[in-house]
Amino acid sequence: MHLRVLSLLFLLFISYPCVFAGMDSCHDEHGTPSLCMPKFENAAFNRTVTVSNTCGSPPEDYCMQTGSTRLCHHCNAWDPETSRNATYLTDFHTDEEPTWWQSQSMFYGVQYPNSINLTLHLGKAFEITYVHLKFYTSRPESFAIYKRTSEAAPWQPYQFYSASCQKTYGRDAKGYIRPGEEERTALCTDEFSDISPLTGGNVAFSTLEGRPSAYNFDQSPVLQEWVTATDLLISLNRLNTFGDEFFKDPKVLRSYFYAISDFSVGGRCKCNGHASQCVPSEAGRLACVCEHHTAGSDCQHCAPFYQEQPWARAAADSANPCMMCNCSGHADECVFDVELYRSTGSGGRCIGCRGNTSGAHCESCRENFYRASPLQPCHNCTCNTMGSESLQCDNDGVCLCRPTVMGVKCDVCKPGFHSLVPGGCRLCECDERGRVGVCSAEDGSCSCKANVEGHACNRCKPESFNLQLVNPDGCQTCFCFGHSVACSSSNQHVAFNITSDFLQDPDGWVGKFSEHQESPLMWKEGEVYLLPYSEEDTGYYKAPAEKFLGNQLLSYGQHLFLVFTAESWELLPSSVTVILEGSGISVSANLHAEEKPGSQLGHLFHNSFRLRLSEREVTPSLPPFEFQRLLSNLTVLLISNAGGQNYTSQLSGVTLISATLVKDHSSTPHQPPAPWVEACTCPLGFTGQFCERCASGFSRETPSSGPYSPCVPCNCNQHGTCHPETGVCECTDFTTGVSCERCQDGYYGNALIGNPSDCLPCPCPDRTTCAEVPEAGGVVCTNCPASQRGTRCQLCEDGLYGDPLGWGGKERPCVRCECNGNVDPNAVGGCDHVTGRCLKCLGHTAGDHCDKCQTGYYGNALDRTLRPSQKCKSCDCKSPGSSGSVNDCDPDTGRCSCLSHVTGRDCGQCEAGYFNLQPVLGCQWCNCSPIGSLSSACQPITGQCLCRTGVEGRWCDACRMGFFGFSSRGCRACNCDPMGSTSMQCHGNGTCICRQGFVGYKCDKCELNFYLNHVSHQCEECPVCYSLIRDQASKLKRKLQDLERLLSSYDCRSFRHELYIRPSHMPQPKEMQNRVHEHQSEDYLPNALEEFLAIQEAREAFMHQFSQLQVAVQELQIQLGHLGEAVNCSLAEEGETGRDETEDGVRRQGGNCRALSDAFTAAMDAHTQLRRMTLDLDSMVIPFVMPRGPTQWNTLVNQSETLVKSHTEIAAHIEKLAGEALQVSNRTYSVLLNLLDDNSTQLHVQDLTERLSEMQVLKENLTREADKTLAVYLSVQEQTTKAAAILQNVTSNLPKLHKERTGVSSFTAEFNTTMTMELIQSLDLANRTAELDFLVQSKEQLVNKTKEEMEAQLENSRKNLQTIEEFQQLTAIAKELKEIALSSVVQGKKTESEAFSLQKHLEGRKEWPALHTHTRQALKRESLLDEKVLTEAKKKVQQAKRALRPALDNATLAGETAADAKLAADAVTKDARAALSRGKQARKESAQLREAVTEAGRQLARQEERASQAWVGMPADVSLETEMDSMEMVKSQLETFTNTLAKLLNQLGNVAVEKYERVLNETTARLLLLRGSVESPTLSAKIQRLRTAGHEQLQQLAQLEQNLQEIREERDSLTDIVQNLPKACPESGH
Repeated sequence: MHLRVLSLLFLLFISYPCVFAGMDSCHDEHGTPSLCMPKFENAAFNRTVTVSNTCGSPPEDYCMQTGSTRLCHHCNAWDPETSRNATYLTDFHTDEEPTWWQSQSMFYGVQYPNSINLTLHLGKAFEITYVHLKFYTSRPESFAIYKRTSEAAPWQPYQFYSASCQKTYGRDAKGYIRPGEEERTALCTDEFSDISPLTGGNVAFSTLEGRPSAYNFDQSPVLQEWVTATDLLISLNRLNTFGDEFFKDPKVLRSYFYAISDFSVGGRCKCNGHASQCVPSEAGRLACVCEHHTAGSDCQHCAPFYQEQPWARAAADSANPCMMCNCSGHADECVFDVELYRSTGSGGRCIGCRGNTSGAHCESCRENFYRASPLQPCHNCTCNTMGSESLQCDNDGVCLCRPTVMGVKCDVCKPGFHSLVPGGCRLCECDERGRVGVCSAEDGSCSCKANVEGHACNRCKPESFNLQLVNPDGCQTCFCFGHSVACSSSNQHVAFNITSDFLQDPDGWVGKFSEHQESPLMWKEGEVYLLPYSEEDTGYYKAPAEKFLGNQLLSYGQHLFLVFTAESWELLPSSVTVILEGSGISVSANLHAEEKPGSQLGHLFHNSFRLRLSEREVTPSLPPFEFQRLLSNLTVLLISNAGGQNYTSQLSGVTLISATLVKDHSSTPHQPPAPWVEACTCPLGFTGQFCERCASGFSRETPSSGPYSPCVPCNCNQHGTCHPETGVCECTDFTTGVSCERCQDGYYGNALIGNPSDCLPCPCPDRTTCAEVPEAGGVVCTNCPASQRGTRCQLCEDGLYGDPLGWGGKERPCVRCECNGNVDPNAVGGCDHVTGRCLKCLGHTAGDHCDKCQTGYYGNALDRTLRPSQKCKSCDCKSPGSSGSVNDCDPDTGRCSCLSHVTGRDCGQCEAGYFNLQPVLGCQWCNCSPIGSLSSACQPITGQCLCRTGVEGRWCDACRMGFFGFSSRGCRACNCDPMGSTSMQCHGNGTCICRQGFVGYKCDKCELNFYLNHVSHQCEECPVCYSLIRDQASKLKRKLQDLERLLSSYDCRSFRHELYIRPSHMPQPKEMQNRVHEHQSEDYLPNALEEFLAIQEAREAFMHQFSQLQVAVQELQIQLGHLGEAVNCSLAEEGETGRDETEDGVRRQGGNCRALSDAFTAAMDAHTQLRRMTLDLDSMVIPFVMPRGPTQWNTLVNQSETLVKSHTEIAAHIEKLAGEALQVSNRTYSVLLNLLDDNSTQLHVQDLTERLSEMQVLKENLTREADKTLAVYLSVQEQTTKAAAILQNVTSNLPKLHKERTGVSSFTAEFNTTMTMELIQSLDLANRTAELDFLVQSKEQLVNKTKEEMEAQLENSRKNLQTIEEFQQLTAIAKELKEIALSSVVQGKKTESEAFSLQKHLEGRKEWPALHTHTRQALKRESLLDEKVLTEAKKKVQQAKRALRPALDNATLAGETAADAKLAADAVTKDARAALSRGKQARKESAQLREAVTEAGRQLARQEERASQAWVGMPADVSLETEMDSMEMVKSQLETFTNTLAKLLNQLGNVAVEKYERVLNETTARLLLLRGSVESPTLSAKIQRLRTAGHEQLQQLAQLEQNLQEIREERDSLTDIVQNLPKACPESGH
């Protein structure tokens, strides 16, 4: 065991790269950073382990388990010699001088559920490779290992060891984790949970064993976290015992405890590959000596100023060192910026840039500084504050100058300008309104504004107007809503000021804050001010909508004046912000005071601000057209609350210059004109001063889109005008549509022509819609009334007929064709659209209304509950039994015209009493003997009659060997005594041929003067002395006879002589009289006893017969109950139901139920009478001494007559019941035929199947009951025969007892005759019962045929289900193979990673030449092993393929053999009715064999496919090591496959085949024995015919296999039956 653990640990060590020693350098020989790790060590060595229980406190004794003996010792925590404390867990351990920690024993309650915990604090995160425990005692039955990654973290399960994983830890004993599953799952195993060895048992846990990603450890953060631990916890949960602790023996309890001699943990100090050693820190805790510019106790983050890339764990292929930040030498501190890293790939953001630099890497200069190249320092731009737009210059130090200024530092005026001042250089003297700059020194021309032209810049350019000095462009661009470029100043507008002076109220102004909150203003006469919401939110003055908002196009280019007042000039605001919003555009302007504060209105000072409403004055800058769009729909005007923070200034006035329309300018001479208002010259389609409206006959190109949308001509096709804004046409001339492009409903024509007569009325009924179709020759109605069609709606729709327009005479509305549901409703032309005659009848129906079946078919074509294909069925008359054509049958019932003595709907069977159906001839008469046969019916094929007891022959016309007395009661057994008779065959009168010394009818007595020798069983002559006694006895007999005659002569009841003694019979020959008297005297006493016993037997026979009759009546009641359930009759309520039904069908159904109810009631009455007669007969007392007088015999004869009469009545009643049962059975048979023909009484297919099963069970029960009834009747017949024989014996002895009373003999003969007639009637009743049984057998054949058809369909369904199951199994196999392939890829990557790491490690160890030498040898051996294993694996794969192919063929052959065996077993079952149970057993075993062989075949196929896929699925580009490991895996799988195949073949060869052959051989032997024992040629012929029938059935099955499509159609038919079945039995008239 120890060696096994060491080998396991070795395998675990080599699965982790570089496990034995630390990498002492974190750089290679070239100085490149590389993976490094601290040395591999026992992290638990000499570390303190905290335990929850230790022995010796108090001191205690303990005993060691050493096999059969226990050695006891002492544990004392205060004695160093006997102490077993926790320090021994992690000290230096040797097997020669072991030390161990030990817990208290079971004597102190140490056992499940009480646990003991051992906690190891490592002091730092370690990467654990293994945990090793060596137990000084036997290993625990259950214990667990836990770990945590920090002192505050929860404990996480690491591994469970238990022989009862599910019970103890609630986990399955799962030994592996599949790829893709959670790898941080603690497994449970029972590998180390055995009680042996008793000491020294090892437990080694590898943290990476069984983890699929272990060989890709560097790329698996999950496993990196899994192996990390700062603390370990060993929880000892359950001791291993021998079970002897149950007796609570203290010595036994002291022998069970936990003891661990060594606790070692293999691992490395966790440094994430960035350190090669761990040393104690200043605080005394272990910490990594980090390299690769990392920091932290675990080197878990980058060092300061090494934040260029995100920290990552070092791997074998990349050390992932931390990179220094790039701060261009201008900073010494940086931080990692994730967003910067994502956008640029460089995540270090520098902090504290020097040298006037800035940026993430200090790569650029500060604002207003520049440098020519990154290597030069940054210099100040020193731009001229008056001539430059901004103090920031470009990389060459060039400043951005004002429009009139130039130069590197913006300190020189441009040409045409002079005198650089704050704001730029001065203009030259040109037209002030249109000039730009000064005149040229060369020609004196001016530089004109953008919209100005001319030598003096005094003329507006085209598309502009109103030259103004205040306009930077000189002239104002034409707006005209974008529809015209020609405009001029309007002469109908004058200037108008929109003013708010706040003299009376705030004039609608309110305050507005940033959160869309409004507040009223503080008002004082002539001023308003706003209280700020907060120091940050001082608010705005919001203009009222009725004055300053809306369409302010008339203010474009004009000024907005603002006035603020305060008590001193220092309190006035120096700047104000104005915000304008409208048409989805928002702009703002920062205004400054125009002039110095001045005094006004006493002590108040004011500041004025002015904003020109132009696109140049606002931010952001807009095109002129867009700014005018804003003014056309101004929605917001806000003025900032300047001075609001200190409440120092107030808004005292707002003025907006605008214009107003006047009719005559002369009427307003004091108002200045408004030349900034344009008057547009509109193009075609537009009107209005600003071309803001569409002219008449035009509308917007985009309806209702406003004045900016172009106007286009109306498109109403000359049928009306349109709305100028929406474009909707007002149509005329019976047209409609958006552009009057079509005619109204009920009119037709082409509305696009443009004439008033384009649309004409439709010539259709009710003025419905129509269309012109040139191909159809004119106008076609397109919306005919319901059920009409045609170009003028003159025809009826398909499926309807009539003359809706009366074109053929009188108008007739369209009505639906009456085809009784026998045409396809989706078919075209199903009936004549005028006459309604059906043209496409389905389902073999015919007639003008498809109301009858075609010739050769029968059924009810009017039954709408059935599909058309189910209504009419083919006659299918059987040609051998039909007198006419096979297609000639009754159209309603389907009954064919049969030959003589042929019956059945299809003339397919013979009538009762006939057999051997032959073409033309019909059926042959059975010719059964009316005396020797039980019925006139015979076997329908062979003609064998049903013989009575003791009768044989095909016609039942002769007695069997050992029988005599051929009569209507059959033949009676001779019953000759085998010892006394020479032959078992008797004479015709029943007397046997006796041996010498024997006498009697049966040769069962010895002659006089003979006695029976019990040794030889022969009659031997008596000694001579017996003759003397015999003579004396004869004398005594004669005296007794004389005395009897004397006494009888004194009988005073002389009428008895007249009744019993007939004088005519008195005279007899004297010799005969003497012989009779002598015989009577000799046998009187024995005959009296025999008569008593015979009468006693007769009574018992009658009682037995009555009991059997009672049982038969009860069984008849049960059968009638089953029949009532089959036809849905309640026998207890049918009397009431039958009287209430009035309809014909209901009366017919009620009549059937009444017949069943009457039969049931009669059976109950017969049962009651039989029980009463049985009780009376049982209570009758028969005296032992029979009265010898005639009075006593007369009484007995009268009683016998009474019994005979009662028997006759019962027999007649039973015959009546049987007749009624026959009638009910016939009606039931008809009902069953109807059920099978149309299935109209079934609810659904499932109910149909259940009913069919119930009917089959009912049939089987009826068959058994009929057999029982027949057996009972035969038993009754036999008992009656015995009773008659006894009575005959009694009556035959009467003349011997009373010679003179011959009248008794005559009366007895009459009694026998009567009894014989009654027995004949009983036998006739039995014959009728046999006929009933024959009819039941016929029904059974019909039901069996239906069952076989259903079984074929069910078998097809089972095959389909089996195919689905096989497909699901194949899918599961594919998934498994995919997982195997993934495992192979993982294993290949693992091997490649190991080889790469090992190679890299060995290349860095040049100081170890011996290790290099061993490595080369190992690689050489590995190469040879690879070639050998690869070649061998390929051979194994080929051999497996060759071995699996014949196995698969054998499995397929075995499956076919199993199918043949099943058919053979079924045939054997049908052939051997007498061995039915054996046949069923054989069929069951054959089915089991077929399933086993099929399953074996599927398993073999799966194994072959898995093997082939394992070979094909191996990657071709993996390394040699990968191929070696993959081949090893394939080899292991092939070995498993081979073992499984061997087991399957062994099972197949030794169990299934042998069992199958044994069962078949046993069945064959039994059948041969049965055939040998049965000598009847009739039975042999029957078996042969059954074999022939079985062969025919096999041929039918083969034909059914070829007609799978027909079977599917039948299945669909059953589905339709489900959908069309009524919910209850159909009633007539409903």
